[in-house]
Amino acid sequence: MPRAIIILADGFEEIEAIAPIDLLRRAGIEVLTAGLGKSQITAAHGLKVVCDEIFDVKKHGAFDALILPGGMPGTNNLMENGDVIQAVKDYFAQGRLCCAICAAPKVFAKAGILKNRKFTCFPSVEKEIPQAQYCDDVAVRDENIITGKAAGTSIDFACVIIESLLDEEDAAAVLDKIYY
Repeated sequence: MPRAIIILADGFEEIEAIAPIDLLRRAGIEVLTAGLGKSQITAAHGLKVVCDEIFDVKKHGAFDALILPGGMPGTNNLMENGDVIQAVKDYFAQGRLCCAICAAPKVFAKAGILKNRKFTCFPSVEKEIPQAQYCDDVAVRDENIITGKAAGTSIDFACVIIESLLDEEDAAAVLDKIYY
């Protein structure tokens, strides 16, 4: 069974984390929620989430996918954490999926993995990522990097992750179950 880790930092965008967690688990993918620096994380709009574990770069490197939700100041909190940047670099170098939505592709840019890659993000954020090729799509996969546009595309973003970890049939089955 594939395994994914999603790192939650204070100020993350709720739907960009919860929708992928829910849909990946519906698909049978094990998802670990890891809080940045603590177990209880407060989202951008006040939702408090108790994570499965506190993120530790030394023990959380054995997953098939690393997922970063956007939101502010969540994205900045991820960008300022050296262990998150190292995890992104390690996952990318090992060919594991690196997934980010909304403003979170900025974390990938800081880690240096978006150079000359296609990506999408929240409109206007692309100006902060000049080294990559912006695409105005809801979700973009370029080899082992998956990016999503914004909160409203969280289901599409999750679907591309499911397709990448399993297959299109499994993703379609999950979408069918939620009448998407």
